[in-house]
Amino acid sequence: MIEDVYEPLKEYCDSLREKFAELTRQKFRDLLSKSGVDVEANRKLVAEINDLTTKSSGKSAKHTLLLIICIISLTGAAVCGVLAYNANLQLNELTGLIIACIAFLILTVASAIKCVKLYKLIKTLEDVISRKTEEAREQMRPLNDLYTWDIPIALIEKTVPRLAFDPYFTIERLEDLKRLFGWDDSFNDGKSILFAQSGTINGNPFVFGEFLEMNWETKTYTGYKTISWIDSVIGIDGKRYRIPKMQTLSASVTKPCPAYSKDKLLIYGNDAAPNLNFSRTPSDLSNTEEGFITDFRKRQVLKDLQEYSENLDDDSNYTLMANHEFETLFNARNRDNEVEFRLLFTSLAQEQILKLMKDDRIGYGDDFTFIKREKINLLRSRHLSDFSLSTDPKIFHDWNFDRAHLNFLNINENYFKNLYFSLAPLLSIPLYQQTRTCEDIYKNAISGQSSFWEHEAIANYYGNEYFQHQDCVTENILKTEFVSRQGDIAKIRVIANGFGSRERIDYQMVWGGDGELHKVPIKWTEYFPVKKESYIYLSENPKYPPCNKPPNSIFRRNIYAYI
Repeated sequence: MIEDVYEPLKEYCDSLREKFAELTRQKFRDLLSKSGVDVEANRKLVAEINDLTTKSSGKSAKHTLLLIICIISLTGAAVCGVLAYNANLQLNELTGLIIACIAFLILTVASAIKCVKLYKLIKTLEDVISRKTEEAREQMRPLNDLYTWDIPIALIEKTVPRLAFDPYFTIERLEDLKRLFGWDDSFNDGKSILFAQSGTINGNPFVFGEFLEMNWETKTYTGYKTISWIDSVIGIDGKRYRIPKMQTLSASVTKPCPAYSKDKLLIYGNDAAPNLNFSRTPSDLSNTEEGFITDFRKRQVLKDLQEYSENLDDDSNYTLMANHEFETLFNARNRDNEVEFRLLFTSLAQEQILKLMKDDRIGYGDDFTFIKREKINLLRSRHLSDFSLSTDPKIFHDWNFDRAHLNFLNINENYFKNLYFSLAPLLSIPLYQQTRTCEDIYKNAISGQSSFWEHEAIANYYGNEYFQHQDCVTENILKTEFVSRQGDIAKIRVIANGFGSRERIDYQMVWGGDGELHKVPIKWTEYFPVKKESYIYLSENPKYPPCNKPPNSIFRRNIYAYI
């Protein structure tokens, strides 16, 4: 029987972290055994490369020093020569300058000869390092070729059996979120999906989405104009004098400009508490050290909540619960269904969420935003915003075995920790794991065609340069549309939305010190939308033959795609 995870922090500390680490170590051993890589041969070659690199660095430092000496000595020779030629000197002084000039020239030539020799030696060392690095890369190629997109999530599934991940985000999974839980595609307006990882917690669907978003911001441009005039003043002698004056005038305008930002979001659907809505944001009181000021601030928050709970003049049915610490730190005062809120946040759930919020030694502390809109739950985590969701196998590639081994362990363990603690607030709620839809209980394993989230992610994986309009000077929001399907191959339209730019000049009238109004020019950039349509072709069939792959084709998360 698969056990639920009701105490996420404790179970991570007591068993899950070490279990994942051991599975990761075993996975690397299995891959290494299958690859047949000669570890000792690679270590020997890497040691040679490191030794050559150290020698090259030493020679480069010496080369730089000789160049400095060469420049200084050449400058000294030039100075001596100029003084000897131009100065009115005694014979002995002139002789000394000439001797010094000759000495500087000899030093310059000697330094230059050594520089040239060192440069040739450095180039030879660099060529050897490059050749040996390529040899080391070839040694490690059998192992690098074995890494796949699903390695981190497969390890997580073995560690936490309640979690199941999809090979890619399917239309079926997206339709479940819409039909069963009320998800709305309007979320994707103005956004482009960079990466998506979907799955289930005991049959209830979730998806991690990383997206690029465009919003209009403003930029201030400043222009300048220099003016001059003649002032007439009377001096202390009673005479009138004309004095020239100069002033630089400035003026500014504010204009709109497109700004792009990346963000990540966890979307989770569950039938529990279907009428409840609330939101909460991280509290800076959760991770602060105990003391007079912290206690005072907590008391103030609690006092506000008590007054809010006792206020009968508004429409809120908020009622303060017995666990005042949970109320203070979680602070979901905008909840609109007290009965369902209490069903969801039982004593156990409150206790576990408090542990998550107050711990920043093992996990990430109170860094999560939690929004519930009936059957849809949205979570954002600060720690996840700085972490890449992509599981591109290239992140494991290396020509140095020992470094590759360490990176494999660190990358996977960090991936598990980030995803696990992003899901932890949901795992802390027993009712969520105990609730399962009838559709999930009786349906077969999910499979099918990829959703537009995956299509956008594939387009973004290729990069803007494949799709953007020729006049585009900004990033692009890549959107996709399904066109048709012939057999296993789907044709997808990619619409690249970006902006071109043109230079503009505004003028503002500014008073000058001469008492006149002057037109100050201000150069600014106008952005105008540009759009281009392209096509990609893809197949979700893993049996698609790699030997027949067209140019610019990729195999990503069980999906072949080409342009």
